[in-house]
Amino acid sequence: MPDATILIPTHRHAQLLPFAARSALAQVGATIELFIVGDGVADDTRDALAPYLSDSRVRFFDRPKGERNGELLRHEALQESSGEIVCYLSDDDLLLPWYAATMRDLLVRADVAQDLPVNVWPGGELRYHGFNLGRPEFVERVADGVGGGGLTGTAHTRAYYSRLPFGWRPAPAGTPSDLYMLRQLVAMPGFRGAMTDRLTTLKFPSSIRGDMSTADRVAELGRWEQRLADPDFAAELDRRVTLAARAAAERLKLTAVGLERELDRVRRTRWWRLRVAVAESPPGRALRRSRT
Repeated sequence: MPDATILIPTHRHAQLLPFAARSALAQVGATIELFIVGDGVADDTRDALAPYLSDSRVRFFDRPKGERNGELLRHEALQESSGEIVCYLSDDDLLLPWYAATMRDLLVRADVAQDLPVNVWPGGELRYHGFNLGRPEFVERVADGVGGGGLTGTAHTRAYYSRLPFGWRPAPAGTPSDLYMLRQLVAMPGFRGAMTDRLTTLKFPSSIRGDMSTADRVAELGRWEQRLADPDFAAELDRRVTLAARAAAERLKLTAVGLERELDRVRRTRWWRLRVAVAESPPGRALRRSRT
């Protein structure tokens, strides 16, 4: 039995998908099976995957287009999984080689785990966004439909998935599929979440790459894939994540300072002084309007 089932849903990223697949197959310290779920793919995706299908670890579920984002196709594929844990990877992202082993170790004491909330921006900058499934304050935000991130870097035990009331299912219109699934995961009684303390994925959000062509994105993934082969790259990533976290803290501080200044300005206005006076006046006592 493999340690992990890595699931990649795909629809129309034929030129990017091989990078994701290679990163999944390059895991060290953990045995894996790779499930690629085709949600109404075209022939170019089938051609792109052909070189990998001879690997006994790879299964391609080539299905007609499903409802919404093919969530039910993911559920059906997972019924055939044999990994102790289930890991997710978007078809335009990369896993670092220690991802599956890290998640396996985290899930010994948790039901759901996620990678550090770091995105790769088009210029190569790493951006850190504060989030931690191991803290109830963030779990509450997910339950309210806020935050949680995308598919890549999320993992859960196979046993936990079996206890869910529904598993993957079509999300309501306007609700991201991944957030809808994460909300179901955190809603289970006794939920235990965890976050890695080291980067294990490289996420390349499409939402900030609208002006990049497919060729640009292929080149970008190619550069990062080459860097993964450098033995010194892991230490460089650790340094860059530290700098990204510091930059995020500085942005948060500047935002807080700006909000405090704006609040001070509001407190000096006539409207605010009148509002405070009304709130502090005894019941039934009328206030005369200030002439200042």
